[in-house]
Amino acid sequence: MAMPQMPELPQGCTKTSIEGTVKDAPLPSLGNKPYLMEKAEYAMKFPKLSMRSSKSGGSNSIELKQIVMSGLIRADEYRFAFNWAYKAEVSFDMRFSPPKPFLSSSGGVQDSGRRHSLTPFPKGFMGGKLRRPDVTIVTNKSIRWPGQAGPDHQGVEHPNNLERIVEVKFPGDVLGSEQRRDYIRIAGSSKKFSVLEVTDCRENEEREKDREYNAHTNPTQAYDSRQWPVPFERPRKAPTPVPVYGPTATSKPAYVEAWTLAQEAVESLREGGKNAIDALSQEVRQYLESASVWLTQQGKWIRQEAGKAWEWVSESTGEVLRWTDEQLREMWQQVQRYTDLTLDMLKEIDWVQVLVDIGIVVGTVVVVIAIGAGLVAAGVPAAIVSALVVLVRLAQMFWGVLAAVLGGGAVLTAASA
Repeated sequence: MAMPQMPELPQGCTKTSIEGTVKDAPLPSLGNKPYLMEKAEYAMKFPKLSMRSSKSGGSNSIELKQIVMSGLIRADEYRFAFNWAYKAEVSFDMRFSPPKPFLSSSGGVQDSGRRHSLTPFPKGFMGGKLRRPDVTIVTNKSIRWPGQAGPDHQGVEHPNNLERIVEVKFPGDVLGSEQRRDYIRIAGSSKKFSVLEVTDCRENEEREKDREYNAHTNPTQAYDSRQWPVPFERPRKAPTPVPVYGPTATSKPAYVEAWTLAQEAVESLREGGKNAIDALSQEVRQYLESASVWLTQQGKWIRQEAGKAWEWVSESTGEVLRWTDEQLREMWQQVQRYTDLTLDMLKEIDWVQVLVDIGIVVGTVVVVIAIGAGLVAAGVPAAIVSALVVLVRLAQMFWGVLAAVLGGGAVLTAASA
C-alpha cells in the first residue's frame, strides 16, 4: 500500500509553521529571535485591508503586519517607560555621520534621558533623507539613546548604545540595496545589521482557516502559536492576552482590539459610530468616556466665542458636552507629550484607532494614527485617549479655528457631526 504523499513545503521551510530566518549578521543574544518572532507570528495573521480616507473618501490598500508588530513592541516600550532593549521604528537623520536618532521634544525627561521621537516626521526634520528601520536593539536598556556615540540634535553627547539594527521582512517585502546601505550606516557596520525574514510555511488549508477566522470573529481570542486559529464558530468573547512583554514576562497582559481583523475597510471610531464603539472592549470604551457619546450620536458642534469654549449638542436628547479653550490647550499638551504630534500633523490626521490595550493597571493604550497615507503606532495614557479623539475631530471640522485656539485666537463657527 502506497504511503500518502506529504504536501510540499514552500522553499526554505523546514516545517509547516510560521518561521523566521536570520540573515546577514546574527542577532546578539539567544532571546532576540523568540522575542521578535512571537510578535511576527501574531502580526502574520493580519490581512491586507483597505484604508478609507475620511477627507477624500478614497481608499488604498495597506499591510497591517508591520504596524501590528511595531505596535506590540511599542507596547513593551511604554510598559517599561522606554527603558527597553527593543525600540520600534526609530527615525534616523541620514544627513549626519553617524546618523542621528531623533529624540522627543514634546515634554517628559529631557537632555540625555529623552526617548526617541514617535512620529514619522520628527520635529526638526527639515529635509534630506530619513530612515526608520523596523527594530533597533540597544546595548543597555536603562539608556534611552538608541544610536551610535555622538551628539544629538541639541548637542548633548551620548555613548554608543546601538547593539543591532533589525529589518523584518514579511512575505512580499523587498530590501533594496540603498536601504541596506543606509541601515548599515545607522548600525555602524555590516556586523551590526540583521535581517529577520518571516516565511509563512503553513499549508494552504491552514491559511484558509485564518481567512475564515478573520471574516467571522475578533482577533482577540486566546493566542497560541501552536493552535491558531481557534474555530471561527466559537462565540465572541472579551479580549484575551496577545504577545507583549516578551517570552519571560509575568506582568499585566495586553490586548489587541477587534477592528483590525473584523472589517474589510478600516474605519475610524468616529465613522464607525456605535458599531465601532461596541466592537471595543469594555475597558477601552470606558477610556473614551464622554467622547463615546458624540461618537455614537448625531449632533452639532458649536464654537462659543464669548465663553471661549466648544460645545457639542445632541440632536436626539439635547445633551450638551463642553470643553473650554484652556481645557483643549491642556489636552493638546498632554497628547503632544505622549505622541510628539505637531499642529501640522494634527491637521493631516484622518482617523485614530485603538490597537493595543496594555491593561488598566498600566493605564496605557497604543493607538494607530493615520497621517495622510501613512500609519503610526503611538501610545497615550488611557485617561487621555478621549482627548486625542476630540482634538482630531475638531481639527477635521474646524482646522483654522482650532489652530488659532491652540496658538491663540478664534472665530465663531458651528457644524453638524
